Amino acid sequence: MSAASGNKQQSFGERLQFRLLVGLAFSWFFIGAVWCRLTFQSMEHAAPGESCFQTAKKAAYGVVPYAFMRV
Repeated sequence: MSAASGNKQQSFGERLQFRLLVGLAFSWFFIGAVWCRLTFQSMEHAAPGESCFQTAKKAAYGVVPYAFMRV
């Protein structure tokens, strides 16, 4: 694809940074989801019947892209 088409190739560094941030955010949200499950607190962002893994994954992929927005 040419640069004129508007599609930019991500560098290896950007992909690595994205994966590291997703991993960090996922870990953080997973710990929070497990904690809420163990203390019988409600998770506002979780759908009924959703596992801790699914909740953490959804939250991480919902938050991390904002770190890469270019203004």
